[in-house]
Amino acid sequence: MATKKFSNWWFLAVNGLIFTLFGILLLLLTQDAIKALLMYIGIGMFVVGGILLIAGIYNIRKNKSAAMILIEAIASIAIGIALVFFPQSSVALFLILTGIWAIIIGVIQLVIVVNVKETISSKNILLLNGLLTIALGISLLFNPFQWALFLIKIIGVLAAVFGILLIYFAFALRSLKSES
Repeated sequence: MATKKFSNWWFLAVNGLIFTLFGILLLLLTQDAIKALLMYIGIGMFVVGGILLIAGIYNIRKNKSAAMILIEAIASIAIGIALVFFPQSSVALFLILTGIWAIIIGVIQLVIVVNVKETISSKNILLLNGLLTIALGISLLFNPFQWALFLIKIIGVLAAVFGILLIYFAFALRSLKSES
């Protein structure tokens, strides 16, 4: 029974290797490579939108509901076109919208802190989080590309670390199997 339980240790090791390579790839990406990657994602979004459009038209011909499929198709096609032809503007728009969202969330957190009458221990944490969220939002509004590159590098580091941990865990499982 113990051998069957840990017989798939190699699956974790392969996933760890994939995560590690993905993290290293993200760490090595340049701004031009990111633009090229966005273009390929845009092409994929355009193709998916086309497929959804065909499915929506098929549903209309069969007298089935197609409104949501058509809305998703149009949105996917529009995003695909924007990413292919305007990758830098698309990323800037996304990050600016994220910055606005962060500012709104930060202000809501500050309003909650001000309106909470009871003394709670997490009030200071919520205050700090609200201020940091507003600061992040403002920085995204003024310098979206530097933040995009920074976030990609952070994700790369985390993916590489996670991959290494998965590989370690896989071999730890393998050693448990051989001891049993």
